[in-house]
Amino acid sequence: MISIEATQTFFSGLGIAFCILSFIAVFIPSKTKFGIISLCLGNVPLWSAIVMPKSLAPVMDLFHVNQSSNLFVPGCIAGAVCLVLWYFVTSKIIVYIRQKFKSDSKDKTEESDSSESSGKDEESSEKTVSDSKSESANPHLFDNLKVNDKE
Repeated sequence: MISIEATQTFFSGLGIAFCILSFIAVFIPSKTKFGIISLCLGNVPLWSAIVMPKSLAPVMDLFHVNQSSNLFVPGCIAGAVCLVLWYFVTSKIIVYIRQKFKSDSKDKTEESDSSESSGKDEESSEKTVSDSKSESANPHLFDNLKVNDKE
């Protein structure tokens, strides 16, 4: 059975490495959201090292971890590897979601364009007139609002 101290040092190292690398990602403008979410996720191993090391010891024993009492460095390496894996998983999911929503929006615009083009010629002339009107602001937009009306 692995010692509780080894479990605590391993999960502390994992959580610290995950949090430090996530904190660095917060300051990269394109990775700010990823860094904030990862920073919150990095607190889970830190919390588990404090609250439940006794229940995590059998899990580490399944992986045949050496029972030395100092597993901080392997924990830090595991934290860095976990963050890299987390980055690649989230980036693939985000790319898939963006492609899915782009294709859905393209389908909707194509459907609306095809339904409008199947109408009469008068509708197409009205469409061009309405397109030119949509470029300027509607002057009657706020006519129905009563602001400070003292009548």
